[in-house]
Amino acid sequence: MRLLALDTSTATASVAVLEDGCVLAELSRRLATGHSAHLLGLIEQALDLAGTTLGGLDALAIGRGPGSFTGLRAGFATVRGLELATGLPLWGVSSLQALASGVVAPGSRTLVCIDGRRDELFAQGFGDDDWLPLLHLAPEAVGARALAAAGDRVVVVYGDLAPLAVSRLTSAGADRFVVRPRALGAPSARAVALEVLAGRATLDDGSMEPSYVRPPDAKLPATAQQSGGR
Repeated sequence: MRLLALDTSTATASVAVLEDGCVLAELSRRLATGHSAHLLGLIEQALDLAGTTLGGLDALAIGRGPGSFTGLRAGFATVRGLELATGLPLWGVSSLQALASGVVAPGSRTLVCIDGRRDELFAQGFGDDDWLPLLHLAPEAVGARALAAAGDRVVVVYGDLAPLAVSRLTSAGADRFVVRPRALGAPSARAVALEVLAGRATLDDGSMEPSYVRPPDAKLPATAQQSGGR
């Protein structure tokens, strides 16, 4: 299966083309401005590098978040347009699940985090069981909840976090956390695609939505809200 995947859950826009698990092209760009202005260009470049076109694809995939509201909205608008234009099936994967892909060791307590803004992290536990559900809390609170849920096990941390956020997260007990070098990495389109190929994704039936978790930071003016935004 030849698959175009994207993830826009963080400030890093990621696009990849894979065929039966082999990466044909992979691009990522840390964006200072909105994803919508650059995403189609990244997709076009990735398809060119892979030596294919939209017509040569078998499926589409997207990281569903949680993450940046505007990033997720831009990613979903783009992939929905491609889905409509091509008629290809669309698969969705949790962006935190994609970030955890390939790093969770059997029996481990792995904590995957990304910056949720508003002085919060989006975080979820992965391992042999669902030991910690999706959270959006301050870094210190995430760390405390993780230690309480992990029992006597060490918590391994991965995610798209600044060093200060890592320090705050581990302040509840630095000796109980192991922070991997990938701690500064973002969810990747390659990982999204690999989760699809591994059978750990959801097929869109027309109702799939991004995992926004909470409303956007920006608010419409009161007059626009009263008029329905028109």
